Formats: sequence, structure tokens, C-alpha cells
Amino acid sequence: MINDAEIGIAGAAGQGMQTIAFTLGKTFACAGYFSYTYHDIMSRIRGGSNLSVLRIKNTPVSSISYHLDLLVALDFEGILKNKNIIKKPGLIIYDGEKIKLERGEAGLFSVPLERLALEAGKDKVTVNSVATGAVVALLNGEVAACCEVIRELFAGKSEEVIANNINAVKSGFEYAKKNMPAGAGLQIKPANLAAKSLFINGSDALALAAIASGLKFYAGYPMSPSTAVMEYVAAKANSFKIIYEQAEDEIAAINMVVGAAYSGVRAMTATSGGGFALMTEGISLAGMTETPVVIVLTQRPGPATGFPTRTEQADLNMALYSGHGEFAKVILAPGTAAECFIIISRAFNLAEKYQVPVIVLTDQCLNDSSYTLKFSDLEIEPVNRGQLGFVPAGEPYTYQRYSLKETGVSPRLVPGCEKQVVCEDSDEHTEAGHISESAELRKLMVQKRLGKLKAIAAEIRPPAYSGANEPEILLVSWGSTFGAVKEAVELLNEKGVKAAMLHFSEIWPLPELELPCNLAQIKNIIAVEGNATGQFGALFSVHTGVTPHKSILRFDGRPITAEYIITKV
Repeated sequence: MINDAEIGIAGAAGQGMQTIAFTLGKTFACAGYFSYTYHDIMSRIRGGSNLSVLRIKNTPVSSISYHLDLLVALDFEGILKNKNIIKKPGLIIYDGEKIKLERGEAGLFSVPLERLALEAGKDKVTVNSVATGAVVALLNGEVAACCEVIRELFAGKSEEVIANNINAVKSGFEYAKKNMPAGAGLQIKPANLAAKSLFINGSDALALAAIASGLKFYAGYPMSPSTAVMEYVAAKANSFKIIYEQAEDEIAAINMVVGAAYSGVRAMTATSGGGFALMTEGISLAGMTETPVVIVLTQRPGPATGFPTRTEQADLNMALYSGHGEFAKVILAPGTAAECFIIISRAFNLAEKYQVPVIVLTDQCLNDSSYTLKFSDLEIEPVNRGQLGFVPAGEPYTYQRYSLKETGVSPRLVPGCEKQVVCEDSDEHTEAGHISESAELRKLMVQKRLGKLKAIAAEIRPPAYSGANEPEILLVSWGSTFGAVKEAVELLNEKGVKAAMLHFSEIWPLPELELPCNLAQIKNIIAVEGNATGQFGALFSVHTGVTPHKSILRFDGRPITAEYIITKV
């Protein structure tokens, strides 16, 4: 038995690699294991060479290793491109009736995928279901559980389509059971995962967390890898009484969100780097009008179109310095799909309590990957709407939207209340919201807006610390690198290297550090992040006065892995 299995599904776009990976992941999640999938895909609808990676463990997992125990090759290119990342001994499943290889070559298992698809599934499009069944057999899984997952995934299809795919799964399973090479099967040690779990990708987790946090208005424009957030909200809008609008562009989207938040509802948008660049003027509008908005910025490699279907962490500085002028903002960055729930609920609460824009930084790796989540790990904060009021207070027509409070946060009244006027202005303004050119008032208003940062900083959660209490090596990280860095720390400690991690999910304003170790006494502080210039390492240095000794950076569009970190260390 093994503790960990990694399976790759390789082929051209349109061959269903992602469907196979998700079906297998959910099947084993339902069986009590932890599953994680990552998709290494090219930016094209058909063709090319793509790889979906599924990792199954009996302990929580949120990263891959790029070392495969098993490869399902749906075309010849998939074998050529990935044979060097297969462990020894490893196994390649391929269709020997379609792909001609040297007979007797070690590590090959021919399964007549297309023939079985036509015979059992009545259509060659069920090839991916045949392959799924074969993998379930090789992993000693339960075919009945896989068929239930198929039934759920194809719930919107006809009974005939569902039956054909279930038959295809059974056909692949039975063929593999009867014909697999001796010793080819992999059996993972049983896990202790409770029955109540969820297998979900990061985009759906972000959207579901927003809905659970009281989202009532969403406007956006499609831009991968953020589009799936919008699609999930759109699909659930009627059920949860959410107003959803696909805007004509990102400029319109952010301004709609500002307008909706001004009217008193929780409002959000999601985009990627190019779309966020267009939104920055609207973010300044939210800063000046002190309007609480939440923006999910899903990073991908740039500049310009860059690698639109791959991952990077290079937009931190753009988020930090987004918008012209100086005003308070908050930046959060969940490390896993589970953490999306607490982060999104905090984003809405902080936005409304302090009347500021909140930017949630994610990336393609987090958004497009799927995770097994324990229900017990899904946490959201109770709704806190700050000083939002629906009933007029005070004498008639005395309301001042921007009253100069010591905290910098003024009472926020929903427009349209009887006998009060809510006046907001994008120009510099008086306490009542009217345009002003006063130098003294300008100074007071800037101080009011920036003064919120001190109170916000007191609420920012400290970074996660794990590993040795007196480490020789401290890895400083943020966002979606969490799983890889945590695994690297565990492996280093197993090898006798005293290592620890300091992982930030709440980026700005940075919290005060309360650590079980003294940063000044650590000889090897290493910043780990997915960009070329060490953006967070520089921010960490300015804030703490401690400059990381080295950086481990990755900017080739692929996710950071534990082995990548250990090799660099």
C-alpha cells in the first residue's frame, strides 16, 4: 500500500482530460480520500498537448509533484511529452489499437479505449469514461461509486447518455481488472476523511463563499481564469435573488458594482490582470466615495495576454498600488479552496465595516484546481455590515455622509431614506458630500480615508506558522503556494533540516508579527513566490525590516511544487 498516488491524463484539448481528472477526484473523495487536481493546459479550444494531474492521498493535499505513478495517454503526443515525469516503476495506459508502440516495452498497458467506447458507450466520445473506469480498477477503487459520480455529473443529460457513460466506465474497469500487468495495481492506504466532504474547484468555492456571505449584486466581463466565478454566480442568481449582469467591459462592471454597493447591497466582481487594469479608475472612485466593493483578481502570466491559461503571482504590486491618489484598501489572498470561504466573508465584512475596496488575489492555479474539503473546515464570519443604516437618524436633513469621525468611518445611510439626503461625490467634498476646493478640508479628508488603515491592520489575521520552532530555514510565502510550501517544510524536517513556513493570506495592511521564532536569528529566510521580481519579499522587507536572504521564484506559468522548492533550497 502507498500513501500517495499521482495520475496524469494527457491529450489534446477537447479529449476530456479535465472530465476524467474531476470524475476520478470526486470518486476517491467520496470514498474517503483527499483528492486534488491541477490542469496544465494550452490556450486553445482544440488540439495542442495538455495534462491534467490528479493527486490522491490519505492526508490533506493541495499541490502536485509532477512525478506520475500512472499516465493515461489519449494520444501519442501525450506519451512523448510526459514519459520523463513518470516514476519507475510506473505505468502508461494507452490505446494500442490507435497508438502503435514497440511491443514488450516496460510500463505500457494497452487498453482498447475507442473500441470499448463504441461497444459499451455507443459513441467514441465515451472514450474518457472508458479510461476513467480503467484507472479506478488500477487504483483498486469501487466502480459503483464512480458510476454514481457519473450519474451526478451528467444529471442534465438524457438517461441514454448517462447509461452509455456508465456502461463505458464499467467496460474500462472490467477490462483493466482482467488484463492489467502483474503488480500494476496501486492501493492507497485508507484515509480518515469523514463522509461529509466536498470536491470543488477554487472558482466555485469563491463564488459559493460570496453567496454564503450575502452577495446580492454581481457584474463582470469574461476573462480567464476568472470567468468560472461569474458563471457559478450566474447559475445560482435566481435561486439566491442575486442581480447578475454581464457588462460590456470591465470598466462598466466595476462602475456597476460601485453603484450597487452605494445603494446598500453587497456587490462583487471578478477579473484577471488585463481587466483589473481597466478597473483601476473605478477602484479610485470607490476609494474617494468610501464605497465598499469586493474585487477578485485572478492572476495569470502577463504582460498583455501573456499565458492566459497558466498561473503566476505577478499582480501583487498592481493590486497594492491600484488606483490614482492615496486611499485605504485591503488585499487578501486565500491559499486553498477551503480558505476561500473565510477570506471572502472577511472581504465583505472589512469592506463594509471600513467602507473601502477589498481586493482578493487568487490565480489560475487556485481557481482551476479542485480540492477535497471537509465540511468542518468551511468557515465564514458572521455578517457585519458596519455602520450601514436603513432608518434615518437625527434631525431631518442633517445627515453628513462624510462626517469627520476619529475612526475615519462615517455612518452610511441607504439613499432614498425619508427626510435625509445622501450625497456622494467623486470630487473632494465636504462632510455633507458637496464639492469643495478647501485646502484644509482636503487635508482632513485624506487623513480620514488613510486613517482607516491603522484600525484595519489591527484586524488582519497573522500569517500561518508551521514547522520547527527554531528553524535553520524559514520559507516566507503567500496565496496559492501554501500547499507546496507546507509539504516542502514537512519533507525537509523529515530529512533532518530544521525548517518552518510563514504563510500570509492577508497581505495588506500587513499584520504585526507574533512568531515562535526570532527573525533576526534565522540565517536562511527565503521568499517563495510565483513571479520574477520577488514582489512579496520586497513588501515583507519594508514592513519587518528583515530582508529575505534568498528568493525561490517561479515564473514559467507552472505552479510551484514541493520538489521545486527543495531543489532550490
